Amino acid sequence: MMTLDQRTVPPRSTVTLRGVPEAVSLARFRVGELLGEGHPAFDDVVLLVSEVVTNSVVHSGSGSGGRVEMAVTVSPRAVLVEVCDAGSGVSAPHVRNDPEAEGGRGMFLVDLLADRWGTCDDARGFRTLWFEVSR
Repeated sequence: MMTLDQRTVPPRSTVTLRGVPEAVSLARFRVGELLGEGHPAFDDVVLLVSEVVTNSVVHSGSGSGGRVEMAVTVSPRAVLVEVCDAGSGVSAPHVRNDPEAEGGRGMFLVDLLADRWGTCDDARGFRTLWFEVSR
């Protein structure tokens, strides 16, 4: 029998990825599978997952085969995605909109499409970047 607490807690799915380029397509697949193509936030969430996991693979200490954790929580109102990696001692994720740049617009897209986003670092040096997209 399901308790009241179990019914009110939104489902959460987690996946551990290797910090390699192939992780990006796997992350897109997993979040797309979880949401289903009919979900109203499908396109935005899949695009932002691609950008954020790419950042983890390219810019964090998790690159070169390290560990990237992705958690997705789907509620009736929003989709929350959390991506945790080994962080970078060099810089934190930031919004950059340079029309002349060939890349570097991932966080610009997160800022544009997500309703809320942020980062937090833990005492071990791991960084979690999270974003929320409303339905």
